Amino acid sequence: MKSHLLPIAAVLLATFALPATAHDTNDVPRTRLEAFEATTGRVVIKGTEELGSIATKNGTLFVKVHEYRDVPSNQRQFGIAVVVRQSESMEDTTTVDEDELEALIAGIDYVSKADPSISSLNHFEAFYASRAGLRVASYSSRRTSNVEATVTSHRHQRIKTWLNMSQLAQFKNLVEQAQTKIEAIRKTR
Repeated sequence: MKSHLLPIAAVLLATFALPATAHDTNDVPRTRLEAFEATTGRVVIKGTEELGSIATKNGTLFVKVHEYRDVPSNQRQFGIAVVVRQSESMEDTTTVDEDELEALIAGIDYVSKADPSISSLNHFEAFYASRAGLRVASYSSRRTSNVEATVTSHRHQRIKTWLNMSQLAQFKNLVEQAQTKIEAIRKTR
């Protein structure tokens, strides 16, 4: 009789425990900025400055510089927050640590230069994905036969915005401005 209960218990465990586990993994800090945001029992100072926004085909893309400082240890952490907004009720934010900005910029640069010659097949997609779920991609559009781009924030919910290549260049410029601003702050403090 007990041997028949084991498969039932396994099905119940998989049904009820796995969705909770999937949700919990979304709350684990993937960046040092997220870890600072989750700090408890200590005073943390958070500085934020919006560098700019880009009106996209279906929403708005924002780039913000973040600085966190743990007051007792005076430890500081820098990075950016990329907010992808489709509407007032549909937006997601992904943070990118300072040490990942160079790779993000290089990824955007490569993605922005991709064209159909990079694949031997009819359609392509080139993308860069950050540790915390920011995804920048270009692809050959079947609809327009042009190369188009997307930026997706997939930290808490999956929100995607579509850009033309000029808007992708503006996004890269904002990320470069953020990196320059962080470097300037580091030199003065």
